[in-house]
Amino acid sequence: MDNIRLIILNYKRPDNVDNIARTYKTIMPVTIVNNNPDNPFPYLGDGIDVINNEKNWLCMERWVRCFEYDEPYKLIVDDDLMPHPSLVKKMYDKQLPIVGVYGKSGVESANSYQELTDHWNENAKVDFIAGAITLIKQSALDLLKKDIDKIGYPKRGDDIIVSYLLKKYLNLKYLDTVGGKVLNLPEDDVGLNTDTKHYDMRWSVIERFKKISN
Repeated sequence: MDNIRLIILNYKRPDNVDNIARTYKTIMPVTIVNNNPDNPFPYLGDGIDVINNEKNWLCMERWVRCFEYDEPYKLIVDDDLMPHPSLVKKMYDKQLPIVGVYGKSGVESANSYQELTDHWNENAKVDFIAGAITLIKQSALDLLKKDIDKIGYPKRGDDIIVSYLLKKYLNLKYLDTVGGKVLNLPEDDVGLNTDTKHYDMRWSVIERFKKISN
């Protein structure tokens, strides 16, 4: 899988990130983007590229860093999930612009984020890919570069923004999720969803961007 680069964003789960990187280093090129300037991530070698940021650029940074690498596909993985290589192969074999294991549907009829329908680890048509494990074609992401540069680093909703921009540029009504083997890693209660305003902020992003792909 040398044509896929794994991008992992680190903040407060370095043990998980280290585990994922060491597992995948013999399968594909790996980049760790460390958003925690207080705790520099060690340089691991073995073909694992480590970027230590001087400030927390939040989640959009994982997409921004994709532009720095030549691999035609980027696999973006949350730091509490370990996809089995067979799942990555299934995603790759779809040959889609973007595919994930987690998505949401029902945006048009919902009035809040909590009213959306979950599609976790299953074959489904979704309104947007919700982080987790996402495989994207770099050629598709390249279409969004000017928009991503303009939007900058929002507090929430990077995955929502990328999904809706892709739907706009590729004239897609839905995006796809698939199912496969996924290992859950320790969450340690440090995820963004521990913020009481997390889902309200994500809903605000949906309200802003859902109109652009109609």
